[in-house]
Amino acid sequence: MRYILKEVFGVSNNLNETYIYREKIDSIFIEALSTDKHIIIYGASKQGKTYLYKRHLDPNEYIIVECSPTTKTIDIYKSILRQVGVSSNMITNVSTNDINGDKANLSLKIKVPYAGELGVGLGINKENSVTETKTFSTYEYNLSLSQDVSEALMCLNFDKKIIIENFHYLTDDTQRKFAFDLRTFHDCNMQFIILGIWKEKNRLLQFNGDLVDRINEIPVEPWTTGDFHRIITKGEELLNVDFNLIRDAIVSDAFNSVGVLQELCKEVCIDAKIFNTSKAQISLSENNYINSVDQKVEHYSGRHFRSFEAFIEQNSIQKNGVKPLYIPYYFLKMLSNIRFEEIQRGLKRSVIHDGIKEIHHRHENVRSSDMSHFLHNIVKYQIRKGITPPLFDYDISSRKLRIIDSTLFFYLRYFRDKNIFEDITNPMEK
Repeated sequence: MRYILKEVFGVSNNLNETYIYREKIDSIFIEALSTDKHIIIYGASKQGKTYLYKRHLDPNEYIIVECSPTTKTIDIYKSILRQVGVSSNMITNVSTNDINGDKANLSLKIKVPYAGELGVGLGINKENSVTETKTFSTYEYNLSLSQDVSEALMCLNFDKKIIIENFHYLTDDTQRKFAFDLRTFHDCNMQFIILGIWKEKNRLLQFNGDLVDRINEIPVEPWTTGDFHRIITKGEELLNVDFNLIRDAIVSDAFNSVGVLQELCKEVCIDAKIFNTSKAQISLSENNYINSVDQKVEHYSGRHFRSFEAFIEQNSIQKNGVKPLYIPYYFLKMLSNIRFEEIQRGLKRSVIHDGIKEIHHRHENVRSSDMSHFLHNIVKYQIRKGITPPLFDYDISSRKLRIIDSTLFFYLRYFRDKNIFEDITNPMEK
């Protein structure tokens, strides 16, 4: 069979042919689908979260809601109902807002076939042929209440999974409200599959401890060296190529990111001008790999350079007339001085605090409260700056900061001997 390159290697929204079954991940997900518990799939970006559910669910078995920084719970519920084909008449009579900013008494009138015999009858059209008619009953629901939304879905005999993509984009208040709503949906046998970019477990339990025993958490990491070799071997067979000369280098430089691995394999093939299955086997060379690394460094550096600029940008004067501490700037500066292995393992709060104080021009003013505000809000801060997906995440329970954009490891690795701040303007000099 003949395959084109994008079907075999690379990152895309579609499943490629080198997807591999991982016993510790795929089997757990399959088992979780047979339960009534919600499923939380988490891990760094481009690590296979979307691939996991697409591999094991048919498109007609689920609906998807894509989240953004402005999404509220009511927006999620309206999207779900629209996708199930609800014939609705929105009635807005707003007098109050709840703490999440949702319209508290936004109601929905839903027309559904009359229960029992579905109200099916016969009628005669203009051409005297027999037609089928249906009698509908109208119900009214409050879209700010998960109980009402559940009842509406049950009334429609809804039986699909509900995928929530990019859950990490939601504000903390919205995540907290949704975590409480999940208890209600569980009681009504509605199963949600939630995808988010973070590294530590129990993220939703921090918002609602009542979800214990009501959710299955599935981390898509870590990927093993063996997994990566299996992916490359599968691609070799499909494209009739040989990665033996550069296999170990690709696996090492992927830094445990399957997304980076896929992109490196694709770039190597492009450099060797392999765009589909070769008639004769082609051996990929070290020069092919060197060229592909240069291409990916150039590709990733543009995005990360812009992200760093946005990350450190601050007003030179705060509202009270005092100059800010420029913590984001000093954080990145500290990051460039830390051993790469430490960054990979994640950085403890104390290491970050001490590292920033050591290089800060006003080190005596860098307080513990300043670090708390910076770290606890770091994802929200990045999203507000337009850095998507976020580069960093801080887990309050482990008090550790991790890189959650898998391409950033690759970028830092190849810029380790360069001053990544050389072309970035110091915010204090503006």
